[in-house]
Amino acid sequence: MRKTAVRPTIFLSPFFIAFLLLLIFSPISHAETLADVKREIVDYQSQPLERIKTLKAEVRKIQGLEEGLARQYSIPVSQVINYEMMLENNIHVYHSIYVLQKQGTAPSQFILEEGRLEELAEKTPPYSFLLYLDFLEDVENYLNEADRYKRLIDKAKAAILRNNGERDEAEKRFRLVNDLLSRVSGNNLNNSWRMREIMAKLEECTAINTLYTTTLSLAEKELKDTEGKIAIIKPMLDNIRKNIKFSSEDFVFLNKIVLDKTTSLYDTISMLEKKIDPANEFSDDATEMTQFTRFWISNEKQLVRDEILMILEVIEKLTSLRSVWRGMQDLLEGNLDMSRQKFILARTNDYIDDINANITLCVDAIQTIRETEQAVRRRFSGESPLITEGDALNRDKFLDNLAVRKKRYLSYLVDLGMIRSQYMDLRKESLRITGTQGNDDKMNFFWGSNFSRIKETELWHVGEYPVTVGKFSFGLMIFLLGIVITRYFAYAFRKRTSDGLSMSRHSSLIIQKFIYYTGVIISTFFGLWSLHIPLTAFAFLGGAVAIAVGFGAQKYTGDIFSGMILLFQKKVRIGDEVIIADKRGIVEEITLQNTVVRCEQSNHLIIPNSKVLEGAIVNLTLNNSFTRAEVKISVAYDTDIEQAMSIMREILSKDKNVLKSPPYKILFEDFGESALDLTAQFFVDIKENLERDVKSSVRHKILTAFNNAKIEIPFPQRDVHIKNGTKEPEEK
Repeated sequence: MRKTAVRPTIFLSPFFIAFLLLLIFSPISHAETLADVKREIVDYQSQPLERIKTLKAEVRKIQGLEEGLARQYSIPVSQVINYEMMLENNIHVYHSIYVLQKQGTAPSQFILEEGRLEELAEKTPPYSFLLYLDFLEDVENYLNEADRYKRLIDKAKAAILRNNGERDEAEKRFRLVNDLLSRVSGNNLNNSWRMREIMAKLEECTAINTLYTTTLSLAEKELKDTEGKIAIIKPMLDNIRKNIKFSSEDFVFLNKIVLDKTTSLYDTISMLEKKIDPANEFSDDATEMTQFTRFWISNEKQLVRDEILMILEVIEKLTSLRSVWRGMQDLLEGNLDMSRQKFILARTNDYIDDINANITLCVDAIQTIRETEQAVRRRFSGESPLITEGDALNRDKFLDNLAVRKKRYLSYLVDLGMIRSQYMDLRKESLRITGTQGNDDKMNFFWGSNFSRIKETELWHVGEYPVTVGKFSFGLMIFLLGIVITRYFAYAFRKRTSDGLSMSRHSSLIIQKFIYYTGVIISTFFGLWSLHIPLTAFAFLGGAVAIAVGFGAQKYTGDIFSGMILLFQKKVRIGDEVIIADKRGIVEEITLQNTVVRCEQSNHLIIPNSKVLEGAIVNLTLNNSFTRAEVKISVAYDTDIEQAMSIMREILSKDKNVLKSPPYKILFEDFGESALDLTAQFFVDIKENLERDVKSSVRHKILTAFNNAKIEIPFPQRDVHIKNGTKEPEEK
């Protein structure tokens, strides 16, 4: 009875699951046209929350049935999971659309401070320095907002353009699969699933387009509002600049702010120094310490040291603000000449770079604190065997210390950001005032008295000997002048040898190389001498070169020595016709490292000199530069062979590129299958001409002469005789 009751359940379960899958994920009823689908998807954009509910319901249907769906539709399981991820992504996009739509209907929160406008309206010139600083900060904030909206607009436009391409591709796939579904008889499950994925992709592209279009519209509106505020407040700032009055009370107030902040920071340092006092909390000499107390001591002390150094950096930067405010006063009052303005600008840039570096260190410190928190929670949790009951309280205290320290670092970030903002305001004011100066003053600003300071700037040093910009420039001029003179002498020598000096091209090359490398060495030494650095300071280079040769440059050095051997042995010379590595060509160049051979079709074979000496070389022009060339041609059997050979002799005799000694020959080579084979053998001076060029010219002249003489150059022929299939009677 028990078996009879259970068996139907077991039998029916697979069929029930298959029926459920078919019921839920039956082949989708594809739309007749793409336009219908697009209209349906567009309707979703106006009701994002409702569409989110529908997509979540579809995701819930899929979850847990991935393997069954994969078997049903004959697709990989990963494909089902990717479809599920596409739906999840569409849900996220619709959430973003909903948030942006709500933002678009809400009133704008970016309103120019009415209080500031009223304050300015109530005041009459002259204006205070504090008001000037506030307005300067407002303008800067508005300009930063405008830049942010511009970047957002550019990003949205690029995203829309990229998304349109993906949508077009999805529409192409839709039309293809839709056509397959309409033509294939029966239940095409695989194509049905493909259509489901394409529909999800089309919806994703449409939703993303809606998202970025809405973003673009809102960003353009915000940019317009922001630029309107800038247009209102900038003239106010210009009016303040023109009617500002500097008062000692303003600077007393600002200095007090700096003093209060620095006093608070020094108090923090005192508190931190107590933490690393051996008499407090834990001692390194404690005889009994748990794993956590060791962890606490090592990390806490390092964190304290790092924080103290960071606070000292913040104090230094805060103190420098006094010079910022006084510098702005001098700029606005016109008390600084161009040289002093440049000095302030250069110093300001240095300070900004230094502050940026401190901000980076501060961010890194916050990240270190977070990593320490994670390590404590991971290693010393309540279930960890490394921590005792007594350590639990210390652990919580340590975590509280980390949380407080993180807040302090955030305050350091705020202070550094404020200081950087002040310096950037000073830089912009310096550039603004500098931009109003005359052209003559600008030239003096850039060159004037600052040239000498640039000239004395140290680039590096060799021992105790500094290499300044001036020294380096002069040394470089000496070196380049030496190279120019060397090239001139090498050119003059080459010109002299080419004009009639009895010297081979190969020997000329050797001397040219010697002149060039000698000139380079001499120019280098003179350049170093001009730096006023004793050459003994470079004595260590000899050892370095020797080590480099011994360990890393054996092959390169071997090529150089092989090149020197090739140049002086003269067994392979410039202009020789050689066969190297089964390649035939003309030697064009022999350098200290490589031999360059020009092969046929103007291809160049570059061979390391060591390989040239190691391998077999066939030098066709070792004794002279002559090479034998052959031109083969065929004429018809009914041709007057003596006439044809006479024409070829005449052509060779008149061709100035064909050597007359050794003499040329015209040979009756063979009886071909369909023609008489003739061969013209002659010699060419490869120093003067390329063999292939001369052969080409001879062939062209022979063809023209043969055509004029009505001499036929046949093509291969074959006579085919077809015999009658019937048997002929034999003669009796």
